[in-house]
Amino acid sequence: MSREELLRLAAGSGLPVLDLSLGVPADPPPADPLPADPAPPAQSARPARPAPAAYPASAGSEALRTAAAGYLHRRFGVRVPVEAVAACVGTKEFISTLPLFLREIRGDDARDTVLIPALCYPTYEYGARLAGLRVHRVPVDGRLRMRLDLLPAAVVGRALCLWVNSPANPTGTVEPLDRIAAWGRARGVPVLSDEAYAEATWAHPPRTVLAGGLSGVLAVHSLSKRSHAPGLRVGFYAGDPHLVAELVPRRRAAGLMAGSASQARAAALLDDDAHALAQRERNARRVAGLVAELDRAGLPCRPPGGGLFAWVAAPDGRGTAFARRLAAEAGLVVMPGAEYGPGGGGHVRIAAVHDPAAVAARLALLRHPALVPTP
Repeated sequence: MSREELLRLAAGSGLPVLDLSLGVPADPPPADPLPADPAPPAQSARPARPAPAAYPASAGSEALRTAAAGYLHRRFGVRVPVEAVAACVGTKEFISTLPLFLREIRGDDARDTVLIPALCYPTYEYGARLAGLRVHRVPVDGRLRMRLDLLPAAVVGRALCLWVNSPANPTGTVEPLDRIAAWGRARGVPVLSDEAYAEATWAHPPRTVLAGGLSGVLAVHSLSKRSHAPGLRVGFYAGDPHLVAELVPRRRAAGLMAGSASQARAAALLDDDAHALAQRERNARRVAGLVAELDRAGLPCRPPGGGLFAWVAAPDGRGTAFARRLAAEAGLVVMPGAEYGPGGGGHVRIAAVHDPAAVAARLALLRHPALVPTP
């Protein structure tokens, strides 16, 4: 069931719609960071002549790439050459087009399968289908971590790439990125690490797949999540210098380039950590508060290792039906778990994007027998 359908149901509930379906916190975007040492304007200088009009750099401006490399060093302790960093028009665009470009780069028709988590962001599958590739979902253990050792050898032999998302959307699972990167290198399978929620890691300090070296890996980072700037439509990818060098001209030929003004603002945001840490603290409070309110409402769930979502079992085991009821009777919009893979049908994903006090009144409706069957 689509989000649009659920929003329509919620609009007819007689209550103001409370949207917990997207990972977009209910906060204003960050203010423009101030320069560290603003220089006073020269009183007598002539106005500078405007620069000639030009297309933005598809690889990203020097300022943006330098800022991204600086962020990776400050936050994760990894040194990445500027030439191994490039911009994208938001990470969703990058994820949906990457398999198409990788297929051309590798030039091996036998590598026709994209490995994705069993429960994951739907764009991983969509990108594979867009490129005309097969999809294989990696089995998971009881903690919802990927079990790469359970993949059939024939599937591994056909793998073009492996997507890993840590912390994971929708489950909040935190993966051992070092071991996953080593698995990929040993088998010649590039590991594509979606680290959009890295700043929302609660189980331990934020981690990146780049910590073990750049060979055979790409990390994808989102200004939408780190800086709460989803309207900016800028992200960046970094990692294997060969892969980055091969991707940049192909992406340029496809017209994939972030606007110059967006790149300039993104560079300023990446150079500033204060706003990102403040957003992280707000997110942490909301996640903890949501989990507590769910427990009080009779919907206990495991606190996520990271991310902005609670992964909640539907009381009657039917996630889509439960999402419909919440929308129609409580004006509360959540995402059915089936949207994230065949194994998610018994769950819903609830985003911790509003303060717990705003969510509590709606969750109180879950005690109604029409919503939660009596044990």
